[in-house]
Amino acid sequence: MEKKFVRSLTIRYACLQGLYWMVFCSLYSFASVFLLAQDFANREIGILLAAANISAVFLQPFLGSLADRVKRFPLKKMIALVAGGSVLAVICILLFSFSLILIGFFYIVALILMLTLQPLVNSLIFEYINEGFPINYGMARGVGSLTFAIMSSLLGQFIQRFGTNAILHVCLIVFLALIVLVLTFPKIAKTTSSSYDAAKTAADKQNKNEGIGTFFKRYPNLLILLFGFVAVYTFHTFINTYLVQIMTFLGGNDSDFGRSLTIAALCELPAMLGFGYLVKKMSSGKWLRVSGIFYVIRSFLFLMATSVWMVQGSQFLQMVSFALFTPASVYYMNQIMEDKDRVKGQTYMAGATTLGSVFGSMAGGWLLDAAGVHGMLIFGSMAAILGCLLIFYGTRYDSNKI
Repeated sequence: MEKKFVRSLTIRYACLQGLYWMVFCSLYSFASVFLLAQDFANREIGILLAAANISAVFLQPFLGSLADRVKRFPLKKMIALVAGGSVLAVICILLFSFSLILIGFFYIVALILMLTLQPLVNSLIFEYINEGFPINYGMARGVGSLTFAIMSSLLGQFIQRFGTNAILHVCLIVFLALIVLVLTFPKIAKTTSSSYDAAKTAADKQNKNEGIGTFFKRYPNLLILLFGFVAVYTFHTFINTYLVQIMTFLGGNDSDFGRSLTIAALCELPAMLGFGYLVKKMSSGKWLRVSGIFYVIRSFLFLMATSVWMVQGSQFLQMVSFALFTPASVYYMNQIMEDKDRVKGQTYMAGATTLGSVFGSMAGGWLLDAAGVHGMLIFGSMAAILGCLLIFYGTRYDSNKI
């Protein structure tokens, strides 16, 4: 009976991940496509996306803390509520399409709430895993990448046929499906002992009282590594947020843009699903270095691209850059940290990549308006090189720990 329950729950959670990444693809990855069609400038798009990322960073821990404190309000209801807020914001964008200011405001609100959903969706399944149900998270996240690929391909076709408002209509449908699905998740009895909770709370308080300086003295290479993450993610944000501008510069269209996202998303699957096997063959720190090298190679391929097909070819390197970087960074931070620091380490890593996304969004928009696509890609290559060097430097003394 339990085996059947676990299988059913895994499938249900895989569908939830799939729906979330379909929404992410529509609302975030196609943000430039929609906002350019509404006559926003590249610089304004960059500011809007950066504002959404920064706001989400502050909202995420608040909602996480609220979910921990208010036990009578289940996490699945919080997810449904946040998703419902995004639905209302998207509806407002459609209703107030006559005003650029209102479009921009409600688009930011929709993005903030959508980005805030990600850690909540991830936390939902760990409620079951922590109670002893062996849910296959890796498989579910792989389904997310697959549905992202399918959505990116379909949206490119929809936009060509129905216009950019198709993005918002698709968002509404997928958000509503997500809300219905998450509310069907079963309630389970908590078995965690009160003594364990008390011990964990005491450890958390002790950790919070420790200064940042003490933490970084314990891991002397970590700050350098985090700056490497910021630099790499700056380039990563350039080619993801402003890919449609790159495509247009090379003579492509929205269908080419969607196809390019599809290639990248499909290429993520092998490395992400198989990283548990890869890390047995070579340490996570070394895989981080490999990803850094391929980010540099990828940046040069984008810089030298003179046609759409050259960009599409460059997207295949997603499998050895982003698809390696994402699990390798999580594994690496988990392995070099002492038990009491593991959550804090993951938080710093997430903060570094978010900072890279914010800087990439703002700098990319400014560079596009001031120096064009080529100027942005030159800066992106410099960021990738710097990030790779800092990753090599930041992981050089940790071989004995990984």
